[in-house]
Amino acid sequence: MDSSAEEHQVQREQEIARTRILETAARLIGEAGFARLKIGMICARTGYPSGVVYQLFGSKETLVQRLVEFAAEKFADVFSAAVATRTGGLTPSPMDMLRALLDIFFELLTDMPPLNRAFVVLWTDATVGDPAVRSAMTEADRRYRFAIAQTVAAGLADGSITGVRDPDAYAAALVGQLRGIAVASIIDPGGIDLRAVRAEMEYAVDRLA
Repeated sequence: MDSSAEEHQVQREQEIARTRILETAARLIGEAGFARLKIGMICARTGYPSGVVYQLFGSKETLVQRLVEFAAEKFADVFSAAVATRTGGLTPSPMDMLRALLDIFFELLTDMPPLNRAFVVLWTDATVGDPAVRSAMTEADRRYRFAIAQTVAAGLADGSITGVRDPDAYAAALVGQLRGIAVASIIDPGGIDLRAVRAEMEYAVDRLA
């Protein structure tokens, strides 16, 4: 094996390790929160020594920042797929994108993969937890709100959306609603009728058109 092939193999193994460590950290955070997460817990579940975790991430704080980015990347992928499904691959309208956002949000909430559960738990941890968690979640929220606000602004510009006076405020309100629904579904899963909640949210979005 030549040096370039060896380097490629090392990079591939490191990427596999990063993904496995991030997915394991997500499960652990979803079970117990960030404050109780220990590098040793990740090592016990993955079989990687602590040196590998520190080599790839540097610290627990860097790990959670990368986890938030990882979750955002995965959400972007499934959101793009939801938009394509709703539009048949055609150029989406602003309303298509808002409706697809609700599609994927409620689908993920119903299934609640470990990565998404961890993201919701980190939302709550950010209010009182480690500054690294707050910083990571603040940045993620800002990007999330910005994307929604841009979508709404585009709809206002082309006339496909009406009834919104401030796209930024609307985005903040929508994210707040979705966050609250996600947290409530974890705290009281038997007490939240997600179908009914989804129908109300879809009705509210449809009224923008």
